[in-house]
Amino acid sequence: MKNFILVTTMVSLSLGLAACEPKVEDASSSGQHLYITSGSCYVGSGLTAETPSRTLSKLNLSTGVVDEILMDYNTVNSSDRPQSVIDYDSQNLLVLVENPVSFNRRIDLVKKKGGNSFATYLTDSTILTTTAGHVVRDMVRTPDGGILISKSAAAEKLSSSKGRVTVGANAFINAPTGGTCGTTNNTLISNTLISAVVALPNSKYIFAHAAATPNNRVVFINSTNGYSASADCSSAVTAPATTTFPTAMIYISSETTANTGYLLVSYSSSTAAQDYIYAYDVNETSGTITGATKAYENSSVLRGISAMAYDSTTGSIFVANGSTTLANGIERFTFDPTTKTLTRVGSVPFAGTSLYTKCITGMTVAN
Repeated sequence: MKNFILVTTMVSLSLGLAACEPKVEDASSSGQHLYITSGSCYVGSGLTAETPSRTLSKLNLSTGVVDEILMDYNTVNSSDRPQSVIDYDSQNLLVLVENPVSFNRRIDLVKKKGGNSFATYLTDSTILTTTAGHVVRDMVRTPDGGILISKSAAAEKLSSSKGRVTVGANAFINAPTGGTCGTTNNTLISNTLISAVVALPNSKYIFAHAAATPNNRVVFINSTNGYSASADCSSAVTAPATTTFPTAMIYISSETTANTGYLLVSYSSSTAAQDYIYAYDVNETSGTITGATKAYENSSVLRGISAMAYDSTTGSIFVANGSTTLANGIERFTFDPTTKTLTRVGSVPFAGTSLYTKCITGMTVAN
């Protein structure tokens, strides 16, 4: 296990961030916040992603106002890109950092309040490969206390003690092909917060593959031990159109039926009227994804979705627009499991356009 390396940064907010420092509001009434990262976001093929602010921010869950800028990665390294954020403990978050120049990727431990500093939680040249073709994209918790990290060509799993969990000599999910897995290697496991790779409650997995048709699909890995053969891909659903690509996923467990739930997948496309969110039924035991339903579509509200997050306390679903088309607002929805549809909350974005909501790569709700 690598020791934490404490790095302190005085956040003067380069790129003019200091001049745009947001007004600090009172904490969210629930004690929860929406944490967001602005990095190199994936918005689907053919759309233009916004230029990121390269920051980690804390938003008020009641008002959508930015409460605090927790990290400005412009002051750490000129090419660092915060890609994903997850809860760690009551005081800290974990942030997955991509670096497209040096390829020195890492996971940071960042305080939830004040400090403007981070500790290096993990640097590993095997897990976080130091080559151009292995861009890190997403990070999710697994039920056993580990972490799953998606990157362009694979998904790596860390144990709760930060050891690499492999399938033979390979990554936990490594280039699945054949059957419902798809016909090409996993050249892009798509980018999101709670999900390019979903870790189900029973320790099985779902990944989104954002390659050209027929490989723009969402696939169920029906094994608790990762991918080792095409038979592990027990079920898959293709994108609703040949020119649209999965960009983000979240999973909501059913409150009425054990071992089932709803998978929400966002799709983006350069083609008009092909940006939407679909809802699917998931059977965790049999390893199936069925019942495709268009949950929401309105190109004046959602365009180039780059991240989604679910608040299990309130049932709210947060959706970020990462392309230049809608200027990077965050929308808030409620989900009806009976009709499998989403309803927008209010008539304006939950969080309007700001420097800190540009090209959102990850979101999570935590204290």
